[in-house]
Amino acid sequence: MFKRIAVALDASDAAQEALKVALQLAQTERAELGICSVVDPIVVAGISAPTPATEIVVRGMEVEARHLVTGAIDRAHQVGVKASGQARTGVPAFEVLRYAYNFGADLIVMGTHGRHGIKHFLMGSVAEVVLREASIPVLVVRAAARNAQAA
Repeated sequence: MFKRIAVALDASDAAQEALKVALQLAQTERAELGICSVVDPIVVAGISAPTPATEIVVRGMEVEARHLVTGAIDRAHQVGVKASGQARTGVPAFEVLRYAYNFGADLIVMGTHGRHGIKHFLMGSVAEVVLREASIPVLVVRAAARNAQAA
């Protein structure tokens, strides 16, 4: 059913759960994984002009994003799943969508932090925007739900 699955990663528990689900799906469907991690420079710099200090922080985040992608590709290869990936910089929801479409994905898998109330209002939800804007199915994985089942 699914032949090309895009998975969005960050350093969160929810994203790691999403990767597990994507790997299982890719194995079952004999699908290829496209792994994407996005650095949002606005989180660091806000609306002010970039400074050398913020640029250093963003560069460090980009290195971390590349490590996340490389590690996920290695995990995929270890379980026999063909995978490639890319670290990107920009608005996370739109970069995930752009990556998925360029990859030719027929499914996007991603985690959600499950923020509510003021945190959701202030930070928004990358998963919510991807769900609203995607023209392909999106599977959203919440780490808390999986942890609750294990208890």
